Amino acid sequence: MEAGLVELVDLFEYKVADLLEGRPPKGGRSSVIRLRQILLQSNLPPTLARRFRQIDAEYRSLRGQPEEHPPAVEPDLDGIVVVDEPGHEAPEQAVLEQFAEAVYWQRTAREIARQMRHFTTGKREALRLTYALLQNLESYAATPHFAQDYNLSRLEVTHPIPAYSDPLVRLEDTEVGRNLILEFVREAYTLSERLHLPSEETLPYLRRFARRVIDQGLALRYSGGKGISQEVLRRSLEEARRHNLTATQIRALEQRLREQSLEDRRLAMVMEQDRQAFAAAAERLLELLKKLLPHPKGDAQLPHLPAQIWLGLDPKLSLAAIPDDPAGLTVRLMPGSFKAWDTEFTVTQAGSEFSLVIGGSEYPLSEAEPLAVPWGGFELWAIRRGQYAHLRLETRGEALLSTLLAEGRVLAYLLRPDQSFAYLRLLRAFSARLKGPITYHDFTPDKATRYQEASPEALQDFARKGLEVVRARLERSGEWRPLLLEVGEALGLTEEAGLIGHELEDWLSQRSDSQTQTHSLGSTTLNDGPSSLRVGSVVLSLRQEGDAVYVSAPGAAARRLSDLLVWHLPEGSAVLAREGPCVAHTFVAFGGGV
Repeated sequence: MEAGLVELVDLFEYKVADLLEGRPPKGGRSSVIRLRQILLQSNLPPTLARRFRQIDAEYRSLRGQPEEHPPAVEPDLDGIVVVDEPGHEAPEQAVLEQFAEAVYWQRTAREIARQMRHFTTGKREALRLTYALLQNLESYAATPHFAQDYNLSRLEVTHPIPAYSDPLVRLEDTEVGRNLILEFVREAYTLSERLHLPSEETLPYLRRFARRVIDQGLALRYSGGKGISQEVLRRSLEEARRHNLTATQIRALEQRLREQSLEDRRLAMVMEQDRQAFAAAAERLLELLKKLLPHPKGDAQLPHLPAQIWLGLDPKLSLAAIPDDPAGLTVRLMPGSFKAWDTEFTVTQAGSEFSLVIGGSEYPLSEAEPLAVPWGGFELWAIRRGQYAHLRLETRGEALLSTLLAEGRVLAYLLRPDQSFAYLRLLRAFSARLKGPITYHDFTPDKATRYQEASPEALQDFARKGLEVVRARLERSGEWRPLLLEVGEALGLTEEAGLIGHELEDWLSQRSDSQTQTHSLGSTTLNDGPSSLRVGSVVLSLRQEGDAVYVSAPGAAARRLSDLLVWHLPEGSAVLAREGPCVAHTFVAFGGGV
C-alpha cells in the first residue's frame, strides 16, 4: 500500500515541478487537482506526509500567484481593471470552494465506509467489477476514441473481471475495498467533464460501460483456460472416419467430444450465473453512485458553506462576528483565540504548522488528514487548506449506532422463531400488501420451514434486506399503520402487528427519545485484547482480528459482527451495533412487552 502511495507522491512532485517551470503537466491542471485530492484523502505514513506537505506548499504558493497572461496589445483601462480587480477576492473565494469540495469528499468517504458491509459479503462481485471497471476506464481513456465514443461502439475490454481468489487483487482487505469504491466515485465525479457529456448522462454511460465489461470481461476470463473446441474435435472425428482409423481411436475422439460438450455447457451455465450476479452488483454500484454523486449527476447535494471568513482579507468575504451556533466556520489561521459553539478555540503556530487548542488539548492541523474531535453527539471537523481552516459539527458515530440499534430492535422481532417466525411472516406479508392486494395463504406458518433451516447469518441478512425494501416502500407511502393492522388481523397476529408497528416508527423517525435510548443501552470500546459485555443472562466475548470483530458465548459458535448483530437468548435478544472501535448494545425482552 505504501509503495503505491510513494509513486503517487512522486507523480504529484513531477506535475508540480512542471507547473513551477511553466510547462503544462500531462493530463492538464485538472489531473493535478484530482491527484492532490486522492493524496489528501489517503492515510500517508508520517515521512511521506511530511514530503507531501512540502510539495503541496509549493503547489499552493503557485496557486496563490495571479495567472500569467500575455502582454496586452491595447493598453486600455478596461483591460487593467479586469486583470487587477478580482485579484484580491479570487483566492479566498477559491478557498471556500475547496472547503465545500473537501467536506463533500470527507462525507463521501465516511458513507462508503458505512456501506462496505454490502460489498464484502459473498463472492464480492461488486468489488471485483469495480476493479475491472477502473482498469478498463483507465485503458480506454488513453485511446483517441474515448472522448467521442459515447455509445462505446469502439470499446475493447482488455482487463477481465478478476477471479474471487485472485492473489493480485486483495479485495478481502476492507481498506483496499474502501479505496477502490472511493476511486470509482472520483472517476464518476469527473467523467462528464472529461467526455463533455451532460452531467445527467454520467450514470447511463457507466451502466453501458459496466454491461460491456461484464459481457466481454467474463468471456475473456472463461476463454483463457478453455480446451480444444467442439468444432476442432468434430473435424478430427470426421478425418478419423475418412482415414479409416481404428474403432478404439474413433471411440476415444467421440468420448473427448462428449466431455468437451459437457464442459462447454457447464461453462455456459457458470458464465450466465456470473453474468446475472455481476449485473446485480452493477446495479448496486450505480445505486451507490446515485446516492453519493452531487446533483445532477446523482441525488446528493454539495455542502453549503457560509460564504464568509473570520479574519478574512477580502472585505466582501470577511465575517464581522461569529454567530453563536454557526453551521460552519471558516477562519484565516493566525495565532489568537475565538469563540464558537460556546467553546473557546485557540490557534497556535510553530513555523508553517498550526494547531488548534480546545479545552486544554492541542490538535495539529494537517492538510493531509482532517481533524475529527468527539463533541457530544457530534464530531468537530477541522479541515485545513494553507492559511485557512474550516470548522463544522458533523453527526458522530454514536448517532449511527443509535440508528443501527433501532434497526436491530426490529430485526430482533423478525428473527424470533416462536409461532413459526410470526413477525417475519408478518413483515413479508406487509411488504407485499404495500404494493397492492394479496392472498394470505403465502404467509401461513407452514411456509416458514425454510427459515428454520437457514443459518443465523443467512436469516439475518434475509430479514435485513426485506426490512430495507419495506422502509423504501414506507417512505413512498402515506398512512401505513392501517395496512399493517389489516395484515395482522388477516394472519391472526394483531398484537404482533401493534408491537412491530411501534418499533418500525421508532426506526423510521430515529427519535431522540427512541426505545433504543432507554432499554439496557450500553457500549464498549474495542482494544487489542478481548472484550466482554453482559447482555441479559449471558456474557458475550468480543475479539478483534484486523478489521473483523467476532462475538462468542460459552457453548456457542463465534459469529462475525460487521455493523449489526442479533444474538438470541432464552429470554430475549441481544442487539449489538458497531461503528469503528465502538460497540453499543441493547436488549429486547421476549416477555409481554418491550
